Amino acid sequence: MIQSVKLFRFLLLSISAIITCSGDSSSGGQTLSSQKTIRSILVAGSLNVDTFLPISRFPSSGENLTLLPNTHPLVDVPGGKGCNQAIACAKLSSSTQQTQQKILRVAFLGQFGNDSASQILQSALTSNNVNIDLCGKSKQHPSGRGYVMIVPDSGEVSAVISPGSNFYGWSKWGVKNPTDNDQQQPNELLTDDEIKQMISPHSLLQLQCEIPDLVNKRLASAANKLNIPVILDVGGEDRHMDRELLQCCDYLIPNETELERLAGHYTDENENERQQGDDKIETTVQQAIDDIQPLVGQSLHVPTLLQHAKRLQKNGANNVLITLGSHGSLLVKKDLSSVLYQPSCPLPSGSRVVDETGAGDCYRAGFAVALLQQQCGSYKDVIDDDDEILLHCMKFGSAAGALAVTKEGAVPSIPTLDDVKALSANGEAAMKCIPRGGADDDAFPFMFGSRINSMKDRLDLVSDSSSMSSPRDWLRRQATIRGLGCVDFNYPQHFHDWDAKEAKQALDEANLVAGAVCLRYPSTFARGAMNHPDPKLRREAIEITKQAAEVAKILGCSEVVVWSAYDGYDYPFQVDYKDKWNQIVEAFQECCDAYPDIKWSLEFKPTDENTRFFTVPSTGAAMLLLKDIDRDNMGLTLDMGHMLMAGENPGQSIAMVGDKLFGIQLNDGYTRLAAEDGMMFGSVHPSLALEAMYQLRQIDFKGHLYFDTFPQRSDPVKEAEYNIQRVKDFWNAAGRMSKSELERIASEHDAIGALELVNQSLREC
Repeated sequence: MIQSVKLFRFLLLSISAIITCSGDSSSGGQTLSSQKTIRSILVAGSLNVDTFLPISRFPSSGENLTLLPNTHPLVDVPGGKGCNQAIACAKLSSSTQQTQQKILRVAFLGQFGNDSASQILQSALTSNNVNIDLCGKSKQHPSGRGYVMIVPDSGEVSAVISPGSNFYGWSKWGVKNPTDNDQQQPNELLTDDEIKQMISPHSLLQLQCEIPDLVNKRLASAANKLNIPVILDVGGEDRHMDRELLQCCDYLIPNETELERLAGHYTDENENERQQGDDKIETTVQQAIDDIQPLVGQSLHVPTLLQHAKRLQKNGANNVLITLGSHGSLLVKKDLSSVLYQPSCPLPSGSRVVDETGAGDCYRAGFAVALLQQQCGSYKDVIDDDDEILLHCMKFGSAAGALAVTKEGAVPSIPTLDDVKALSANGEAAMKCIPRGGADDDAFPFMFGSRINSMKDRLDLVSDSSSMSSPRDWLRRQATIRGLGCVDFNYPQHFHDWDAKEAKQALDEANLVAGAVCLRYPSTFARGAMNHPDPKLRREAIEITKQAAEVAKILGCSEVVVWSAYDGYDYPFQVDYKDKWNQIVEAFQECCDAYPDIKWSLEFKPTDENTRFFTVPSTGAAMLLLKDIDRDNMGLTLDMGHMLMAGENPGQSIAMVGDKLFGIQLNDGYTRLAAEDGMMFGSVHPSLALEAMYQLRQIDFKGHLYFDTFPQRSDPVKEAEYNIQRVKDFWNAAGRMSKSELERIASEHDAIGALELVNQSLREC
């Protein structure tokens, strides 16, 4: 049975279980550190020293580039999957608090080179309490090295790896290197018994594919005979893995791409023949698809993932744990007895994705550390279900991976156990996992939201359209959008059939968070909300506005966006302009002062069928309004369509607003008179979309991205996913634009140069 009902337990339970395993007891019970042994993880794998080269763009064939001005290479940075995972295991295995609790020990097995880099790598490991006694040192080969070109503006990287001693330093293990002059004699090779002796003191073996396959095979085989669990990270060299190695590994961990690649190496002549127990397997698979597919969205095909895992299992694999980046992880247990899904975990508040280099290594280390704890029975004290234990291991790994992306560099970004504890202690564990847009390896700094009312469109695509009658139903459909992270609710429009607490619970169940609460005043205020001529109704509108702030606090967000369909006029001489202006100023001042922890923003619109002329009809007028309101927690939300309707260039408007831009609503339109088309982003004005993304980069925008589109005749789920991908395309293209060329174009007002640069960038979208 799929454990979907168990997915959302807090990470704190997992961490508490790990700490419990240390055996600390106020009644004087013996701690684990004082017992006969402390459990130990042996990590065998690669280690590199990396050099990072900051450049403006990747070179073309035959082209020479210089580094970015005022930058230098970052040299001799420790890395390599084995090194990363060993240090990550060590950091996740002990507390840096005064108690200095030591949960388990970590040892590393690898091959250092014959150069000075080996000292750097040894120091990196030993300074993080990783034992290196089992490591060898190659006499003929240098240390592994990575040469990484990085474009800082976009975060894109491209690397060349020199494996060095990682591949060529294992002759004592029987690895034959034709170029070596000192091949080991048969009596000098390590025997199977010696390898068993080497690993017998350890409780878990962790491997990767950046060292020779023969070494992995001999280690896994020895561990298997000793009943030591084996985890194999498929990351590294793309190579066939024979069935003997697959059978020796308790957990095979590929990402989505590696899973497809590895499964492609195998064929099974009997794959299509039914075997005993297949009916049960098919039931499990179908249940997994039904439960998990809505959670990961339409762009990730769960049946294909399960098909690949099943093929590996028919060729000897046991448990297959698939990491899906921003979409979480999927564990296909041995013989497809059950399938477990764990969403990815949210970043800590105020954090953003900086570098995803070591996130996968931290996930695998976190899973290994948590898995080892269940052997000592600590999990059994709080959980009776084995699947529940594994879900906690997956969640612990996810939390470690989430923290890792917030810092630069693979090793420097590795979190400590205390980091993970703090993530929970600060209330973050209670927040459900937030999927972020795009591919697994694509760092993107913003969360995406989309218009929830669009989920009412194309109900013919929903199996039971009668179940799409309320905001609760629309939210459930919106949760299937791959890459969506947040929901903007309309108040009071979306709160007639449920209250804010129920909405918060529904968000948690859907793995989403609230982005903002947006005012939608009822038709009672057709003659004006904050501008209503009746003081009583004007007061009522202000109170409704403040109620929206209370709803935002319950939902867990801090933004309220005010757009009134009615604050304005239709004819000359109909209103006193200064009087209407002052009413809005005073109303916002009252709201800002009553809720200083809420970010209030005005969403202007030039015209509408309800109000031909709005009191605040443009970005310029809105900036004047902010000046008169004079509150730090008052800003603007700009809508692309509204700016186009006002005859504005969105990029210029974004630049003018600067740090007062609290929100941005993305769409496009044909800009016909008084028409708001709500088209997909960049579909009509791609050059303006590109500049909007560029200007968001320039002002260091901090909010989330919201799609205010009207997909009435399109699939709203696919439309949102398309928008997410297109925004990422434009964002990355804007990041690749040459700053020096842009400065030259601006200094010369070079129109042709600007168009040529835009065309070049759009070709990359």
